[in-house]
Amino acid sequence: MKKRNKIFYIAGIIFSIIVVLVVFFVKNINDHNSDIKNFNKYMIVGKENLIVVYEEKLAIKIPYEIQVDKTQTFGDIVDLKNYDKLLEVVNRIFPEKIDVYRVVKYGNIDIDVKNHKNIPETTVDDKRYILTSSVYSMFRDYYRGNKGQNTAYEDTIIDILNAKGKSGYARKVGEKLKKAYGIKYNAANFEKNSEESFIILNDDISKDKIEKMIMELDENYLKIKNTPSMPTLASAVFGLGKEEKISTKIKIYGKEVEINKIEKLLKDNDYKNISSERVNIDSKNSTIEYSEEDYFIAYKIGKKIGISNLIEKNEDKNIIKIKIGQ
Repeated sequence: MKKRNKIFYIAGIIFSIIVVLVVFFVKNINDHNSDIKNFNKYMIVGKENLIVVYEEKLAIKIPYEIQVDKTQTFGDIVDLKNYDKLLEVVNRIFPEKIDVYRVVKYGNIDIDVKNHKNIPETTVDDKRYILTSSVYSMFRDYYRGNKGQNTAYEDTIIDILNAKGKSGYARKVGEKLKKAYGIKYNAANFEKNSEESFIILNDDISKDKIEKMIMELDENYLKIKNTPSMPTLASAVFGLGKEEKISTKIKIYGKEVEINKIEKLLKDNDYKNISSERVNIDSKNSTIEYSEEDYFIAYKIGKKIGISNLIEKNEDKNIIKIKIGQ
């Protein structure tokens, strides 16, 4: 009996030691995990989700099933334990940068913030992607408020594709637009060099925003592509070609003196394929006629030569007609 009691006594001591050690271990883990909260902005690499925290205002949960690109998910990067790349991806997507992260495999962190939000997402070809245009609205509504400049453009994301073959050109243009309007951009090389420049518009961007931005570009012949050749969640795509040999023609109608004046303005602004016809225009108003895909070409020409009356006519493709009124 005494022997049995002694065994129970020893087992009880061992059990108590195990409980104390477990409690101590869990407490140490949680204390270690909680150290990250000393930073205002940080990223938590959790068991099933990525959580990005911005002060006491906003925490954003990103499921690991969300795509980073066509071939890789956030979970794929976590599986590779490439946490620095994970931080780089997050900083590329979100407008506010973070510098620190903590991998939390055990224990937990109590995140005390005002707003807990799931990342806005959409589905393309059965894959889940971040809806980047809505990310900026989230930051405006729950983190920044309405402070800051260029609030009209803070939700705007532009994919800029370099089709010129000129190293670093897309990033240079992106920085120029970012400085002018506060947009976010993705810079990349197009699949091949091209003469043609183009614009692809998504539904969430207004035409007047594009009108202002193209005036910052050196390119003159930005045609609208209605059917995108690549899927994108950006507000618009700018494909910037070489524009050395272009198919679009410009024809000027009017009196000789006015024709010469307009022609000089166009050539000074690097327009090509210009011809003219000396005729009397019945109207007092000057107009620019264009086909649907050439709207932004016509708009920019109008800004350069001081004609705001633009008329869409789809009879003649690749021809911009400038009619100078009396």
